[in-house]
Amino acid sequence: MDEAWGLWDRARADPRIEFLPEPEGFEREFRLHSRRNSRSPKVWADACLLAFTSVSGLKLVAFDRALNARGVDVLLL
Repeated sequence: MDEAWGLWDRARADPRIEFLPEPEGFEREFRLHSRRNSRSPKVWADACLLAFTSVSGLKLVAFDRALNARGVDVLLL
C-alpha cells in the first residue's frame, strides 16, 4: 500500500499529468458503453475510459486492440 501511495503522490506532483473531473454527460455515455453481457471488470473499466474520453473531447491512446473493436476512435500504439 505504501508503494501505491508513493506512486500516486509522484503522479499528482508531475506537471505532465492532469486529473480531470467527470465531465457533463459522463454517466449517460458510461451507461451506453457498459451495456454488455459481461461481468468482466476489464469491460467495466474500458467503458469508463471510453465514456470519459468521448464526452471530454479527448483521444484515447492504448495498446488494447479490443478497445478499437468497440466501435470508437482509439489511437492504437
